[in-house]
Formats: sequence, C-alpha cells, structure tokens
Amino acid sequence: MTTSRIATVEVPFEALVKELGTKRAIEFISEIRKSYGDSVVELRTATEKLTIEQVEAEIKTLKRQGKI
Repeated sequence: MTTSRIATVEVPFEALVKELGTKRAIEFISEIRKSYGDSVVELRTATEKLTIEQVEAEIKTLKRQGKI
C-alpha cells in the first residue's frame, strides 16, 4: 500500500523578518495583500486536497504540452 502525501505551501515569514526587519516585513505583507490579495491562502485552498502524486502528474502534463 502506498501512502499519499498532501501538498502544502508554507510561507517563510521568518526570512522576510531576517532580511527586512519585523516592521518592514509586516508592511511588505500588508502591501502585497492590498495589491494582490492573499495568494498564499488562495493557493492553499486550491491545492489543499491535492496529493504530491497529483501535483507531479500535472507538472509532467504541462511539460509535455510545452507550457512549462
């Protein structure tokens, strides 16, 4: 029996804090959300039920089609 792993997206906020400082990192995230919405939440919602195998299959299909 194979075990399927669920694909997840993690946001490295700590990396932003390290590079920008806490205040600027928060300002950066706020600006991004105002301009683009919360793409991480949208991506997580869109992919939360996908398995790694499904993601890999989609990547292979897109490569065959020359889209990536």
